[in-house]
Amino acid sequence: MKKFSFAFVVLAGLALASCNNDNRIAGEPDNKLAGEAIEFGGGFRAITRANATGADAADLLGKEFVVFGTKGNADGTGMEMVFDNYRVKWAENTAGTTASNTHDWEYVGYALQAPSSLTGNQTIKYWDYSKALYQFAAYSVGKGNTLITTGTPTAGQILGSAIDKDNLATAAYTLQGAAADLAKCYITDVVPMPKSNFNNVVTLTFRSLATKVRMALYETVPGYSVNNVRFYSDATTSIATGASSASAILFGNNVFYTAGDYTVYFPDINAGTDVANLAHVSMGTEKTQGNTQNFGTINYSGGFLGKTLNTASYAGDGYTIMMPNELGATLEMRVDYDLVSDDGSGEKITIHGARAFVPAEYTQWQPNYAYTYIFKISDNTNGWTSLDDTNDPEGLFPITFDAVVADSETNTQATITTVATPSITSYQKGHDPAAQDEYAAGQDIYIRLMNEGSLITTLSDTNSKLYTLDRLATEGEVADALNIGRNGLVLTAATINNAFTTIPRADGNDITIASGTAAKFTPVAGKIYAYVYLVQAGTPVNHYTAVKFDSQPADWSTEGKYVLNPDGTGTPAAFEAGKVYYMKYVDNQNKYAIKVIKVVA
Repeated sequence: MKKFSFAFVVLAGLALASCNNDNRIAGEPDNKLAGEAIEFGGGFRAITRANATGADAADLLGKEFVVFGTKGNADGTGMEMVFDNYRVKWAENTAGTTASNTHDWEYVGYALQAPSSLTGNQTIKYWDYSKALYQFAAYSVGKGNTLITTGTPTAGQILGSAIDKDNLATAAYTLQGAAADLAKCYITDVVPMPKSNFNNVVTLTFRSLATKVRMALYETVPGYSVNNVRFYSDATTSIATGASSASAILFGNNVFYTAGDYTVYFPDINAGTDVANLAHVSMGTEKTQGNTQNFGTINYSGGFLGKTLNTASYAGDGYTIMMPNELGATLEMRVDYDLVSDDGSGEKITIHGARAFVPAEYTQWQPNYAYTYIFKISDNTNGWTSLDDTNDPEGLFPITFDAVVADSETNTQATITTVATPSITSYQKGHDPAAQDEYAAGQDIYIRLMNEGSLITTLSDTNSKLYTLDRLATEGEVADALNIGRNGLVLTAATINNAFTTIPRADGNDITIASGTAAKFTPVAGKIYAYVYLVQAGTPVNHYTAVKFDSQPADWSTEGKYVLNPDGTGTPAAFEAGKVYYMKYVDNQNKYAIKVIKVVA
């Protein structure tokens, strides 16, 4: 009988065709090859989006990986071991020199060693057509690392276990080491091969165990530009002490792992869905945790933060490589920053202790995914303009004037206030903020709110609302229109859902949430939306502003709308053209959390 080759090939996005052979079995219904060897192809998917092939891929994999394979029934039961954690090694320019090596990957003849449970030498394997299903998985400790199977790993070592066929759904295998070494490791999903695919190449796509994270800021404060952002490293430093870092810092409780052991498992194996057999990772007990992460200095444009989402100012040189954290944890950003007037006067206002929170549901970092956190500074900001956060109010308060020239009449001045609000996180699956300032139409946008690190869990049709705007406006203008309604901005109520229980995640899985803890809506092309959360209902206050009419206004007869005195007293007997009256308007003084959202036309 002719010998058939068995090869492992690491390529990007390509399933290699099995080698041609004329030795077919006469009379077999599928015209099967006689004694077909199982061949492996592969893909290499890096979170840098730059796929590697051939020798380049082998170099990233440290020129070796561990492969596992079983065979059994179509439903995944009765699986028998075929590849008991074989070591597969790269030897450049050796393809075709043996029957088991067609693409420079060789495994036959190497001594069996841990994590395999076998002894002796590794042997060639062939497809068994009495079985209905094969399953394969692999991992590599990566370039510069050494795989050890006992003891405690030191720098450059990864403690790896055998892939356990009986516990694939809960604890298939573990990898332990320092974060810098674990970040070089690569894993695969379980690859199922039904009988219809026997004699095809088994495509193993390796992907990084690590994840990557970046952050950015932009601002929409009218009349001002933002620079000199300084970051706090914790939530306990007082604003009088001030922020300490020019580099961007996020912090949270036990978010950033610096060392530990990761368990790889496949919870949906044999589920028969789009996410079946996907590899998941969880941090074990041998972990070292950190509470802060520095992302590097902010890349200002012309010395200031960008003013739109797609011109946001990013920190550092790009993504920061980090370790997965499937549980997630609340992230906090806390900053001081300067507002510099755009009128050229050089007038400056310093904001102290502004802060924002990212819900834990959006920090569940998966292997080989890239996460971007963008923070928006608006005129509805929190933080203090003074160092007295005990007595002075929080937020930005625009200075407004109302003046009229009138004979022997008292002029009035009114102040319209914009108050501090909870952090609002908006999310749309697949949205790329670097490429698109607006959100896409037709795909749900999800809203979650954090109040000083705690998730707001009481969203309802009473306090969580959505409006469309007749023009682009700032968050402060929306608050002004809601409370007073005299800036000309038209708000139209729109449909929003405050009672649902899942949010789609980027990896295809759903985030399960409690009803009333998030809001969502389906955006329409070209619309401008304002999401509004009522933080606290205020006590309405009447204000009166001086007006003079040449003819009687249409609403003259409205009771109490026009009076003779700026304190609201004095009912006019009849309208007199050219006389100064005082017109009443009501400031509801409600406190809102607001986010303006644009949708691409």
